Amino acid sequence: MNTPTTPTAITAVRDAKAAQSAAEVATLVSVVAWAAEHRVDNSEVTEKTFGENGVLLGGIGCPLVSEFNVYDLAAGLGMSSESGCHFVGRTLELRYRLCKIWERVVALQVPVWKAFKVCDATMNLSWEAAVFIDRMLAPTLHSCSFAQIERTVNQAIDLHDPEEAERRRAKAADDRGFEVHLGGPTRPAGSTVDVSGTLALEDALDLEQAVKKGAEALSDLGCEESLSARRSMAVGEMARKQLALDLSDTDDLDARTGGRGVNLYAHLDPDGMHGWLDNVGGGDVLIEQIRAWCQSVGNTVIVRPVIDVNTQISTNAYTPTDRLIDQVRLRDQTCVFPNCSKRGRYCDVDHRVPYDQDNPDTGGQTETANLALLCRKHHRAKTFSGWRYTSPEPGVYTWQSPSGLRFIVIRGRAYGNLPVTTLVDAYSEP
Repeated sequence: MNTPTTPTAITAVRDAKAAQSAAEVATLVSVVAWAAEHRVDNSEVTEKTFGENGVLLGGIGCPLVSEFNVYDLAAGLGMSSESGCHFVGRTLELRYRLCKIWERVVALQVPVWKAFKVCDATMNLSWEAAVFIDRMLAPTLHSCSFAQIERTVNQAIDLHDPEEAERRRAKAADDRGFEVHLGGPTRPAGSTVDVSGTLALEDALDLEQAVKKGAEALSDLGCEESLSARRSMAVGEMARKQLALDLSDTDDLDARTGGRGVNLYAHLDPDGMHGWLDNVGGGDVLIEQIRAWCQSVGNTVIVRPVIDVNTQISTNAYTPTDRLIDQVRLRDQTCVFPNCSKRGRYCDVDHRVPYDQDNPDTGGQTETANLALLCRKHHRAKTFSGWRYTSPEPGVYTWQSPSGLRFIVIRGRAYGNLPVTTLVDAYSEP
């Protein structure tokens, strides 16, 4: 039998929700104040490969803010740098370009999430289009559906932003793509991945015919898998035949040899039943799956020396050797900056203590203990701003931000391959 909810309980829930909404608005107001403190004059902004840039995170008309200080704020909010930049951009868009909606948000008449939905649609539009949307939606946004918001945005684009209208038409005419989702969460078996794509009709028809014939051919050869499984296997056979055509100049082991040419760093777990694949998107796999890959006809297998991530490797040169780079990538897996998850293949190998060829006794060495993975933007932040970090043990990094916040970042397979960032204390002396 259901027990009726008491009015007191409902009131408590409503009060908690109101307090949450007020806290969200207070955060936005604080971010606007932070942006005013870290504003960069337009006349001082230049696009620099090295050093710091002023960045425009909202639409035209929003203030530019100090690039590396945004990373500091994002880390303090427990966000990645990308998420932090997007959050600040939405907030500035709302405050400076959607002023009428901002007033209603501050008055707790429109929820923040709904106002941000509008911001996402206006940040790339002209000032005139944003002002039109603000004027049209502000009075009724609290009750607007997403469809109504979209219609208003499209009307504003047609009336006030012809360049954006043309861009969208061109995008719609060429909105094609194909993705093999190797990354993402760990899969227990690790033997399958999702594939998605948007093709032109004629390409889709050709692909369907090829997959259908491939599945039929496998059945004729005695394959007893289901039709769905045979279609999947047919796509793999098509891919291997394409690799054998030698259509690229890549140095990887693929087109030149025919068959699958993926280099696998397989780390066996103590139970001897599972492995970890570092360079095909990551994930746990059964040893039987690795064995099947190696035994499949058309696959090429190269046995490489085992790289122990706990062994010290060094070189006298500034540039790390290939083996040293592989070791660092296997150890760190991703960028080691707080809350960053950029995969290692897209990262620089950073000298934590700067290399000094003229003073080898005081400069950092090119060795395992002094190297770490940093994506390009965080490499720049570490080099040209107050961000600093140490490594008390392999795979563990202690960061201090320009404002004095301290973080512990844990990376690597030794820690379950879960990237973890922890704020260890609030403001301390830098």
